[in-house]
Amino acid sequence: MTGTNRRQFIKLTGAGIGVTGLAGCLGDNGNGGSDEYPPNAITFVNAYSEGGGVDTNFRQLQEYFEGHLGTNLSPDYRSGAGTRTAVTTVVQDQEVLRIGGTLSPATPAAVAVDETEGTEPQFTLDDIQPLGTLSGEAAVIRVREDEDRFRTIQELVDYSVDNSITVGASGPTNRNVLSVIQLLEATEADFTIVPYDGGGPTETALLQGEIDVAARSLYNSAGIADDSHCLCIYAEENPEPDLTNDAPPINDELGTDIDYAPSDGTQFYYVSAAAAEAYPDRYEFVQEAFENTHNDDDYRADLEAIGEDGKLVWNSPDETDEILESAYQTYLDFAPLFDQYVQS
Repeated sequence: MTGTNRRQFIKLTGAGIGVTGLAGCLGDNGNGGSDEYPPNAITFVNAYSEGGGVDTNFRQLQEYFEGHLGTNLSPDYRSGAGTRTAVTTVVQDQEVLRIGGTLSPATPAAVAVDETEGTEPQFTLDDIQPLGTLSGEAAVIRVREDEDRFRTIQELVDYSVDNSITVGASGPTNRNVLSVIQLLEATEADFTIVPYDGGGPTETALLQGEIDVAARSLYNSAGIADDSHCLCIYAEENPEPDLTNDAPPINDELGTDIDYAPSDGTQFYYVSAAAAEAYPDRYEFVQEAFENTHNDDDYRADLEAIGEDGKLVWNSPDETDEILESAYQTYLDFAPLFDQYVQS
């Protein structure tokens, strides 16, 4: 069962060895290997499509992460199957040559959904070794800027009772879909949920009029902030009024009691647990490079300049493990709702 016996990690035993001293010589896995590490390039496997929020965050981070790694990162987009495609690609790596980027609760939810439906999971959380978290963000609901049928979440709910409304989200079982399901469960709203393969296609569908509403994430939808109108945010307070036209918390607007935690997203980076166990020195090198990048003053200044420094949320690998396990347990309860609400 996922998470019942969390892996214990092999750490470097050489006292005083720093990241700089290790770069270029991290091939020894305890079995006599001597290949130089890092290689000329490490593959970054993105669990979502090009142009989406995870890709945007990676592009903002890329040059600084490459600097701390001392090598290039080559993006590989493996969207689809509720992040299963990308995660499976990473966990098959045996030499810490792939770094994955995905979201919680989407990835732990995929495991929970498979187990609930009686399908053999393609991976478990024990196959993932986190490097730490990159960012956190709340769910939001956006409509086109020129939408005149509803300009508040209450108006949308009221309109949907007697009129057809389509809501797009980036996948059939992710947290954005769950945020819509929570709204449907808490009100008399009536929506048709249409899953897309990533945030970019979802936003394109909204702007092109293929759907009426987009269930998105705060920072991941910043690219369409000027072309859309945000109806609400799933948070106690709105941390980014400028990116959301000061949208109200959904519970404040509707008088509902929706739990914000299940739709609160955390982006995390990870490697194959098997590869990390075989090459603990490589794992520690990559993990420290990722953490140093997260704390890089120039990287943070870049984000502050565009008003997105608030998304930076750091959690250690162990803390990230706890986040994934909590999300997995939560989605065991929520999994049946996806089949009930999401069109195939």
